[in-house]
Amino acid sequence: MMHRRGLVLVLISMLALVFVVLVIGVRLGRAPDGSRPSAPFSAHVGSGGHRPGEPAAPGNTATTPVRTAAPQGEDGHGFSVRAQGPEALPTQAMTVAAPHSTAMLYSCACDHDRVIRADLPYPSGADIAGLQTHLATFGFDPGPVDGVYGPRTAAAVAAFQRSRGLEPDGVLGPRTWIALGKTAASPVAQGPVPPPPGRVEIVIDTVDRTLTILSDGKPYRQFPVAVGKPTTPSPQGQWKVVSKGAWSGGFGTRWMGLDVPWGKYGIHGTNKPWYIGDAVSGGCIRMFNHDVELIFEWVQIGTPVVICGNPFGPLRNPRRELGPGERGTDVLVAQRRLRMLGFDPGPENGMYEQPTIDAVKAFQESRGLRVTGVVTPDTYDSLGLYLFE
Repeated sequence: MMHRRGLVLVLISMLALVFVVLVIGVRLGRAPDGSRPSAPFSAHVGSGGHRPGEPAAPGNTATTPVRTAAPQGEDGHGFSVRAQGPEALPTQAMTVAAPHSTAMLYSCACDHDRVIRADLPYPSGADIAGLQTHLATFGFDPGPVDGVYGPRTAAAVAAFQRSRGLEPDGVLGPRTWIALGKTAASPVAQGPVPPPPGRVEIVIDTVDRTLTILSDGKPYRQFPVAVGKPTTPSPQGQWKVVSKGAWSGGFGTRWMGLDVPWGKYGIHGTNKPWYIGDAVSGGCIRMFNHDVELIFEWVQIGTPVVICGNPFGPLRNPRRELGPGERGTDVLVAQRRLRMLGFDPGPENGMYEQPTIDAVKAFQESRGLRVTGVVTPDTYDSLGLYLFE
């Protein structure tokens, strides 16, 4: 009898142990809210191989799995997320980066394509005014060009969607934006163009708003572009291409990242072709999608890129006050001038951080100026950084 009781107790103990192990296993496999955690992704489409605002892993290449979002509808909802290798995404979501490239600290500042529908109150904005003008050019009447997405504009979008084999719901969502991005190109990209025979370099003029491909130092082909607006100018200087990406999304179909140290800037396509020729971006260089796809094949990691054209040089007009947290070409110029005058600003990276603050204070004290650590007009003048007409 005692022997039977012992066996029963052993069996009960074993069953209890199995139950505890199962419960712990299930809890470990689930998130606190009860859902299973998603697998981590090591790349983010359109961000140069890393999530915006996060460092990229050195040596990121096209063999890194990527996170992609496939739109299920034009309302912008119901996106599915999947991890895929480059063999499954030959032209949709691959990113190639220069080995050991420095991680960018800021995301590309260009605006994303918003989902727009004709719901009250009707959406409005400059992008809608540009859309209306563009639709009218192709024979789709949006009504008055008033920047308001009302029923007539929605009807014009529906007609455009129908012409492109899309669901004619009048909602301006991801698929329609992509279709709009395919509607324009410069005359260069509308026919077959052989690749440049010599060494490729790029020169971007922010005044003429052109991008010129050089072949062995001679102009080969020129394209119209959009550049940074006055509040977020394109970074002047000599740079090089450090990453390349191909996808379908809010930044057009191609991306070529530059090694600008104070932010994430690049040459990329656009789904808003009506902006080409204007100063509208967050600092990046935008091209027609057909154009950027053409030069994408010519440009390699390490290709030199010169951005120039501001008649006042690297300074803004009027010269802005430079202080903690600012970044840009003007900060870089101030850092270089400080170092030339014997004041160590730390890394010459275009970012106004503590070493630069300390160098400005030391310079101001040496010149009998008010010591603030901020570059104001009198400090600009003492540094010899003037605007010339």
